[in-house]
Amino acid sequence: MSDNPTLSDQRVHNTPQFDVEVYLPNQTEIDRALRYPYYAPSCAFVLDAGRLHPLRDAGILNGRTAVLSVGSNRAPVQLQRKFGKDAVVPVTPAILHDCDIVHVAMLGYYGAVPCTAFPSKGCDVRLNVAWLDASQLAEMHRTEAVGVAYDYVRFNEGAVTHLDIPEADGHVVPAITPLYGYNARAGVLDIGGAMPASLPMIDATGRQFSAFTQAEATTFVRRLCQHNDDRDHAAFVTDMRNDKAARDTIREILSAHALFATNAPWTVIDIECDNLDAFL
Repeated sequence: MSDNPTLSDQRVHNTPQFDVEVYLPNQTEIDRALRYPYYAPSCAFVLDAGRLHPLRDAGILNGRTAVLSVGSNRAPVQLQRKFGKDAVVPVTPAILHDCDIVHVAMLGYYGAVPCTAFPSKGCDVRLNVAWLDASQLAEMHRTEAVGVAYDYVRFNEGAVTHLDIPEADGHVVPAITPLYGYNARAGVLDIGGAMPASLPMIDATGRQFSAFTQAEATTFVRRLCQHNDDRDHAAFVTDMRNDKAARDTIREILSAHALFATNAPWTVIDIECDNLDAFL
């Protein structure tokens, strides 16, 4: 299987917004790592029991917590994986200002180099907001390993612009709506010159950082951590998924190549979360 998603990228740019084969594909565990952070519709949508449809009634947002999705949580396939095939999750488009989405200085438990938001003056990145009910929010905390891998944060007012939802009579989420998210505790991966690398699959304007695909980020990590042997990426992912000690060693090595945000447009919220071992 190729690590290069070029053909799929071309299809996404020419596909209907709710093509289930693109946005809810059947993924192997290897796909889960190599295809990270997956494809997401650019418009508002509702994930509804394994189907995607336009968000036509803004009332569905009531009583839910708004969580900015910066990586795989943008994607229907990841939301379904986390919340189950019967899940109902409304999602709305948004722009995060003066930040980019970049690779983290760690290797995830499923073998991908994950991502997080990082300040970048003048960069606007196109993301989305998942509106979670109480049980979904608790599960999201667990899958993000809050307090260990990620912090739960609240974004500053003005850091994010909510985009209108034409199918819902042009509804726009009020700017004063509390908006939350997650930020990596390990810092972001320094690829040289105290600069991180952005993710080309996530659209942005005013981007200043070089872009690394998931394959390129994995290759870079393998070289730093002396895993640049003759294994292909699929074999490396399989080995890392099955060896937590090896993942922990890689994380320790990468800690010497981590950058940390200053003047970030969010505030950390202290919460406790249990039963995290499966996500570390």
